[in-house]
Amino acid sequence: MKKIFYPIFLLLLSLLAWTACDKIDEPLTLIGEEDFPENIDDTLFYVDSTLVSRKQVLLEDFTGHKCVNCPEWGIFAHELAAELDHKLIIISIHAGYYATPDASGDYTADLRTDAGTQLYEDFQIFANPTGLINRDEYNGSILVYPDYWEEAINTQLEKDPVATLSVKNKYFPNLNTVVIDLNAVALSDIEGKYKVAVYLTEDHVISPQKNNNPEVGPTPDWLDFEHMGLLRGAINTTYGAYISENGEMVTGEIYSREYIYKLNDDWVAANCNVIVYLYNEDTWEVVQVAELGIKTE
Repeated sequence: MKKIFYPIFLLLLSLLAWTACDKIDEPLTLIGEEDFPENIDDTLFYVDSTLVSRKQVLLEDFTGHKCVNCPEWGIFAHELAAELDHKLIIISIHAGYYATPDASGDYTADLRTDAGTQLYEDFQIFANPTGLINRDEYNGSILVYPDYWEEAINTQLEKDPVATLSVKNKYFPNLNTVVIDLNAVALSDIEGKYKVAVYLTEDHVISPQKNNNPEVGPTPDWLDFEHMGLLRGAINTTYGAYISENGEMVTGEIYSREYIYKLNDDWVAANCNVIVYLYNEDTWEVVQVAELGIKTE
C-alpha cells in the first residue's frame, strides 16, 4: 500500500509547493490514500493567502447554546472585532454544562469539540461566558469576564508585534480538503519555546440559542441564532506543535509547517476559517494570530 501511495503524494506536493524556500522540520499530517483521485492533474483547487505583520489578538470565548448571557457578549465581541479592523480574532468554544445537548427539543445540537472540552477543563473555566485573551493575565487572572474584554484586548493591542504569520489555504472541492501552508518569523529575539496551533472554525451556523436580552434578539429562545466563529476542531491537536524542531526561534528565520485536513461534509466550506496562533509553551501567551477563510470559487 505504501509503494502505491508515496508517488501520488509526492506528485501532490510538487503541484502544491510553496514558491519560497521554507524550512520544514517534521512530516506533513496526511489524509488517507483513498481521499486522493487517480488523476491529480484533473483536480481543481482554489488558493487564498494572508500575511499578518501587525499586532493581532486572540479571544477564546467559552460559551454554550443554553447560556442566556452568551449571545449578548458574543455579538459584542464580533462588533468590536469589526471596529478594530479585525485585529481581534474570535474562537467561539462551546464547552461545559451550558453546552450539553438535550435528548429532545430545541437544543439537541452538539456544538462541542474534543479540543474545546480539553481547553475548558485545562484552563478551569467555571462560568459562561468567560474569555481567554491571548492567554495572558489581566487584573491578576488569565480568565477574563466580558465586562473587561475590551480593556484587556486594547491592552494587548498596545504591545509591539514580535512575530509575523503567513497562511496559505489551498482548497480541493472534489476532496473537500484544505492544504494549509504557514510561515512564522520572529521580528526580534524572543526567549522560550514556541508552538503553533491550527484550528478550524465555521461562521453562519444556524442553531437555537438561549437568550435573556431582548435588545439583541428573541427571548428566551433564539431559534434561528447565527453562531459565528464556532470551533469545529483542532487540526494539529489541541495545543499544536513546536514551530521549530526544539521550539526556539531565531530572529528573521522562516519556520514553516504544512497540514492537510479533510472537512466534515456537514460543514459549509465557504463559511469555514483557518485560525493559526503562535504561543509561548511556558507562559501560554499568544504572541500572534492569523485567520484566513477557505476560498471555494
